Amino acid sequence: MALSNAQKQRSYRDRLKAKHQATTDAIERELLEEAERCERGEMSDQERISLADRLADLAKDFLWRAHRLSRLATKLRTGEDHPLQR
Repeated sequence: MALSNAQKQRSYRDRLKAKHQATTDAIERELLEEAERCERGEMSDQERISLADRLADLAKDFLWRAHRLSRLATKLRTGEDHPLQR
């Protein structure tokens, strides 16, 4: 039985979402492993500063994403014409 276009699109979106999540998790896991190396004193000062910059960038990206999702949740709860949306 052949899949409809909607089923194919949903399957494709699900695969993309899983791939993105796996990539994000892998990046976070890698950075945490590097942070453990740093705590053991196995990094130079330059490597430590570079790691700190990458961690700060990742944290900023997560914060922006959380803020966007929070605004969307408020919009869904209250509607677009609510005073909290201004």
